[in-house]
Amino acid sequence: MTSAPGGNERLYRSLLRLYPPDYRAQYSDQMVQLFGDQVRESGTTRAWARAPLDLITTAVSERLRRNRTVAQSMTIAPSPAGRLLGLLGVLGGAFLLLGYINLDEWTPDLFNLRLLLFNLGAIAVGLAVYPRHALVSRPLALVSTIPVVAANAAYLLFTLKLVAQPGELGPGDYQPVGLFILTAAAMWLADAWFGLVALRVGVLNRWSALALLVGSIAAFVGMSNFGLAPAGSLSEKVILAGVALHGLAWVLLGLEVALRRRAPRVAG
Repeated sequence: MTSAPGGNERLYRSLLRLYPPDYRAQYSDQMVQLFGDQVRESGTTRAWARAPLDLITTAVSERLRRNRTVAQSMTIAPSPAGRLLGLLGVLGGAFLLLGYINLDEWTPDLFNLRLLLFNLGAIAVGLAVYPRHALVSRPLALVSTIPVVAANAAYLLFTLKLVAQPGELGPGDYQPVGLFILTAAAMWLADAWFGLVALRVGVLNRWSALALLVGSIAAFVGMSNFGLAPAGSLSEKVILAGVALHGLAWVLLGLEVALRRRAPRVAG
C-alpha cells in the first residue's frame, strides 16, 4: 500500500485482474475513479479496509455469472450414460415416494430394497450433474459432487446390511446406532449441500434444487426421532415430509439430466 499520488489507484487497478476480462474492459476506469474518490473523501485506511472484500465477492460473483451464461448458451444433449444415470435417479426417488403408498401391500424385503435404489439414484444424479456444474465452476462441481456421492455410498453400504436381514426392520436393527446416526446425518447434510450448490450455480431447475435443499434439512432436523417418534407427532411429520420432498427432488433432477436439452442461446 502506498500514499504516493496515484499509487492507490494503480494498486487497485492491478487487483481488478480478478474480474473477467470483458467486465474489466468495460468498467475498470469507472471503478478506479470511484476508488480514488473514496480515498480522497474517507482516507486511505478506510478505503482499503472495504476494498479487498468488495473486490473478492463481486469478482467471484461476476465470474460465476459469466460462466453460467456461457454454460446456458451451450446446447446440452444428454449422453447415453447421462440418460441412464438420470433414470436411475428417477427410479430411486420414485421408490422412496412409493414407500408412502399402500404400505400394507409391500413385503418387508421389497420395502427394504427401496432404500438401496434410493441411494443408487442419488449417486447417479450426483455424477450426472457434475459435467453441468463443471461448465460453470469445476471447484464447486467437485466440492458438491464428492460429498453427495461418498455420503450416499456410505449409507448404501449400511443399508446393504439392513436389507440382508429378513423381515421388517425395527429400531433394534439399526446397529451400531452411532454409525447409523453419523452415516444418515452425513447423507442428509451432503444432499442439502448439493441442493444449495445446484441452486447457486443455476444450470438446473431452481425449484428442484430448492426442494432437495429444504427436504434434506427437514429430514436431518427430524432424524433424531426417526422410527421412535409417536405416530402423528410433529417430529414424525417433519421427517416424513422432508423425506418425501427429498425423493421428489431426486425424481425432478433425474428427469432433467435424462431428458432436458437446452436450446442454444446467445450469451449476453
